[in-house]
Amino acid sequence: MLAQWFGAGALSVPLLLWAGSIPGAYLATGDRIWPKAGVVAAALLLVLFLYANRTAAASRRHGIEQRTARNAMIESSLGDIDARFTAASSRGGGRELDLATLRHLQHSFDMALQPPSDWSWFTRIDQFQTSALRYQVYEIMYALGTYQGIYTPNAHAYVSEAFRRIIARSLTPDVLGFWKWESLLGRFSADFDPVLHDNIMVTGFLLQGLMLYTANTGDERYCRKNSVRFQVTSDRTYAYDLHSIRDSVLHQWQASPFCLFACEPNWIYTPCNFQGLTGSRLYDRYFGSSGTDVLMPVFEESLCRNFSETNGSILPIRSELTGFTIPGLCGALGDLTVVMFARGTINHLSRRFWAIFLGEKVVFDRETGQLSLTGLVGADKMDAGNYTPSDYAIYPHLAQAAGEYGDKDLRAAALKKCYDGFGQITTPTGATCLDPAKASTATNLSVLRAELMQGGDWRDLITKGPPPTALSGPILSHAPYPGVLIAKAYSNDSVDLDMVLYPSGDSGTFSLTVSRLQPGKTYSFPTETTVADEMGDATFSVLVNGRTHVHLVLTDAEDTE
Repeated sequence: MLAQWFGAGALSVPLLLWAGSIPGAYLATGDRIWPKAGVVAAALLLVLFLYANRTAAASRRHGIEQRTARNAMIESSLGDIDARFTAASSRGGGRELDLATLRHLQHSFDMALQPPSDWSWFTRIDQFQTSALRYQVYEIMYALGTYQGIYTPNAHAYVSEAFRRIIARSLTPDVLGFWKWESLLGRFSADFDPVLHDNIMVTGFLLQGLMLYTANTGDERYCRKNSVRFQVTSDRTYAYDLHSIRDSVLHQWQASPFCLFACEPNWIYTPCNFQGLTGSRLYDRYFGSSGTDVLMPVFEESLCRNFSETNGSILPIRSELTGFTIPGLCGALGDLTVVMFARGTINHLSRRFWAIFLGEKVVFDRETGQLSLTGLVGADKMDAGNYTPSDYAIYPHLAQAAGEYGDKDLRAAALKKCYDGFGQITTPTGATCLDPAKASTATNLSVLRAELMQGGDWRDLITKGPPPTALSGPILSHAPYPGVLIAKAYSNDSVDLDMVLYPSGDSGTFSLTVSRLQPGKTYSFPTETTVADEMGDATFSVLVNGRTHVHLVLTDAEDTE
């Protein structure tokens, strides 16, 4: 419990412990004193200082040696990494999601569409550290955003509804209530505004989720003033919008002496700042601004100067007040997560850490598919979503990175490790997920994102997004869920709509509505026709029985002229 409060930035706790020890020490003091106590205490402090000094010097020497070895390894590895990525990244317009992954994704829809007060299937331990609900709902946003941006840019329907529902849940006291206590105990403030100061663990993560939704759909509802209402407690609500959230994040980067700014009071976490940077990059791409580019030289300089170890690894945490860090907190996991955190923003950093992790930690026989990791310590062997020891919790991150860098064999081997280690269950709706008795919700969602991504997907989603033909084409605006699962929804030319559907349960005939059609025009699918009304909408029924391909096209080529 004390470790949780320490990491949550509750500065009042150590102060209270220190103050509380004074009367205890006074009461424990007897009538007699030890005259040499002062000399002994000074000697002990000197020994402790010399030990720390020599240990730090040895660590620096080892770090420099490791850095030299890493630089040589990186130089020799990047060619192979780039060649493998090129081989895996070729793909045509519009990809189809396989049914097994679609069933896994279905579980995220089930969770997102639950009533706001229903947190079943979520891991609930505490709201201060990595098991907190906020990280789970943000991961659902990222999974939905990845799926919609890559496979179904022309499906809004329940996909966008689920996205909006999970955004709304992220703004409730169940998720945000922790900030009341961190403000009181860490900032000594009764102002619980979660955007104005610190708290990039909310604003940075949410900025990324809001921007994935906005950029994928073109729906700018969260740009409206006071449209994003943070309800920290039952009687404290703070109204912002997408623009003001981004402005606050950017301003705090610019104002912070470290550039990176704090999550919890006092503690600057680099992963949270990476997430915010990705959201900021998405914002600039969509709105045509340049705040991230202006910031980037200072951000990278501080990352190198203030948040890098001697061997080149990125420190996960540093005290804003004292500069103190926690050495050896993450080890290999810290290096591995940088691969994806930096992929859409600081790509050279991402490539560097992918080369480092492959060279130092991965033992993979491509002939047999046998995979193992070496040198794992501390948090490398823990499921951060439920704080339980786990030999498998690092593999979802490896699968994501391998998929992003186009290494299909390594991705498949890492995913196999996940399923062998955690097991899988089928829920009452027919969805699948990792066994919740063995894996946290966060780990389950990490595996899902690994299954969704292939070579370059995450970088392209952040820096490019869906193609203009898809963004301006017809959209599936209504499809029943439960009822229909969407494996693909894509417009090839801004006129057609190419879909692949599956039943979520029993096969049946389902009513679909497609919008943004040309009013009054006739469309065919596959052997039937429908006419768009004056608003450009068309509603029709489709028998969905197993894999069902529905390609809606204008009936006459002359209609496109």
